[in-house]
Amino acid sequence: MLLVALASQSQQVSWREVAPLLDRWCNSCHRAGQVGPFDFTSYDGASAYAPEIARDLLAGKMPPWHSKPSPLAYSNSRQVPDEVIAKLLHWINTGTQPGKPLPTPKRHPQWNLGAPDLVLSQPKEHTVDAEKTVDIVSFEVSPAELGTDKQDRFFEAFEFRPSNRNLLHHAVLKIDSQPIAAWALCDNGIRLEAGVAWMLPKGAPLTVELHYFKRNLRLARDLTRLALYFAKQKPIRSATLLEITKPDLRIPAGVNLHLEKTVLRVAENLRLHSILPIFQLLAEDVRLRLKGEQDYFLWVAPFEHHLMSSYQLAKPLLLASDAVIEAEAVYDNSTQNENNPHQKLREVRFAENGLDETFRFWLTVSRPLR
Repeated sequence: MLLVALASQSQQVSWREVAPLLDRWCNSCHRAGQVGPFDFTSYDGASAYAPEIARDLLAGKMPPWHSKPSPLAYSNSRQVPDEVIAKLLHWINTGTQPGKPLPTPKRHPQWNLGAPDLVLSQPKEHTVDAEKTVDIVSFEVSPAELGTDKQDRFFEAFEFRPSNRNLLHHAVLKIDSQPIAAWALCDNGIRLEAGVAWMLPKGAPLTVELHYFKRNLRLARDLTRLALYFAKQKPIRSATLLEITKPDLRIPAGVNLHLEKTVLRVAENLRLHSILPIFQLLAEDVRLRLKGEQDYFLWVAPFEHHLMSSYQLAKPLLLASDAVIEAEAVYDNSTQNENNPHQKLREVRFAENGLDETFRFWLTVSRPLR
């Protein structure tokens, strides 16, 4: 299909047509302060990296979306249509012609989801020492700061903004040690559908847990902020996290196609809204499906630890009581894996230390608000 789209490109394409395409498919990441390393919001910035854009589009590396075709639709899919790829490649191959760009939607200078209702900040800048790969820290937000000292509150969206986008890998929000929401480095913000929100109970502090991961042994610093967007009216459903994990994980040394499986039996009727796979450097392929179904509703391959993100369903999936979710992951603990952190191969177990592995899916689910 891409070849057909390429063949149909006969007229000249200029920056006028290209700027809105990059804004739609690339600039949520590739602009100042976001996770992308290059800024494509200007003609000079995009044209300077035109060869790299073409290479990564053709290789399917960018935008990062490695979910295989699924019976479910995902609202945050970054799968670029063939006709868009064709137009971008035509612009690049014909000399990146300039032009006055068509208008694009105005973006908030800091937050992808727009102006927040409340911005929370780490109390102080955190330093991850040179010898560390992984560091996990947390801080508490008081009911007074949340506005929950006298009443419950509900937020329908949230967004993290680290000062060091190359350091903060993922984050979890907790109430009374119970995880309720999660975010990963390639998430531009998480928003639930109307009528669904996360609850901040009266009098309970919010714990913000930050998971740092460095790809080199150099000292690094970060100061993270969290934006909350409150529901304008009381929701009808309350959201939280459901965890699928396998703490008895064992990955033999030298094996390049090691399969691990586990299942989760759903205890009540729930709706599934999004999925965040949390794995490390040995994971190659991660999958979820309902027992009895042939097709996986999430299948990410190749799984790339440094491009991790949530998969947000366009329409919630009903998880009936006693439904069984099958979870699978394939690991490469051999020398063929260029990301393998072990020069001397060894058995790898479950640990969040950067040198071992994890097996975790965070499922954002909702139940009727009682």
